[in-house]
Amino acid sequence: MSIKKLRIGFIGAGSIGSLFGGYLASIKSEKYSVEVILFCRGKHAEEINNNGLILNVDQQIKEIRNIKAFESPDKFMGASLQESESSFDFLFLTTKTYDIEGALTQYKKLIDSCKWVVVLQNGIGNEDIVKQYCLPEKIIRAVTSNGVILEQPGKIIHTGKGISKIGFPFVSNLNLDNMSSEGDRRDLNYLIELLNISGLETVYVGDIIKESWEKVFINIGINAFGALTRLKNGELLQNEKLKFLMGEAVKEAIGVAELKKINLSNADYLGIMYGVAEKTSENKNSMLQDVLKGKNTEIDYINGRIVKYAQELGIKVPINEILTYLIKGLELSLN
Repeated sequence: MSIKKLRIGFIGAGSIGSLFGGYLASIKSEKYSVEVILFCRGKHAEEINNNGLILNVDQQIKEIRNIKAFESPDKFMGASLQESESSFDFLFLTTKTYDIEGALTQYKKLIDSCKWVVVLQNGIGNEDIVKQYCLPEKIIRAVTSNGVILEQPGKIIHTGKGISKIGFPFVSNLNLDNMSSEGDRRDLNYLIELLNISGLETVYVGDIIKESWEKVFINIGINAFGALTRLKNGELLQNEKLKFLMGEAVKEAIGVAELKKINLSNADYLGIMYGVAEKTSENKNSMLQDVLKGKNTEIDYINGRIVKYAQELGIKVPINEILTYLIKGLELSLN
């Protein structure tokens, strides 16, 4: 049986990109040969190239050696002996959302030559930015509930195992078994199988935009509140007035989604959001972590995106407006 060789890259490989890249690089399979390339900050790349990627999973340490890291596309291209060696089967975009356009511009040559671009980020509307830089039919959208922390350069902690969902953002309700292109179906099956073999549970969904919205409802109800109060997720629930406002923010977002004709289910999104906050009660959410590190946040693609869509629809979302403006003001004090 011939071995299928695949090259998979991660642009902006911080915590989540390193997690997915690390798991994929650790695959031992008689069916697949996977080469993983991380594009990341200099110190992170240096540690990985010198000492491997250190992955902490359930208090067990894994050293992943068969993984390469580069600080820029130019350094990677310079290390490739010929053009064919610089193309990717799957190129994941795992930057922070505010870096999308900069990354798409910087990595344009690699994006143009790759087969698939996989957008694995928080927020909604990301794929609409990406399609301005590449063909929409080569875009895959992914969302995940896996939790991870970049502890220090070269070392990550998988803080919570979850499920990942992938699909085509510009072709809704597409059944994987009934795709018009056999090649597209085969490629998606490769990616899904690889991720599952690696230990990252992954499923295909016909409407990934719906999944993106349902995931962002959780972020809308938790992230900005934690960032502003500096409270852990569970501590937010202990204050009834804060808990009420968390629910109101999600209600506003649901209203916007309905007006935009997003195919939502009949799920109790407020209950789900509260449940996640309870389950992750000791966590400092990602936006709070960014604030504590003095970094910009992803507010523009979470609560801020709800504000943008509401303005386009001619409606008011006062809770999300206040949260967005306060976080933007907080960002100014960090810079």
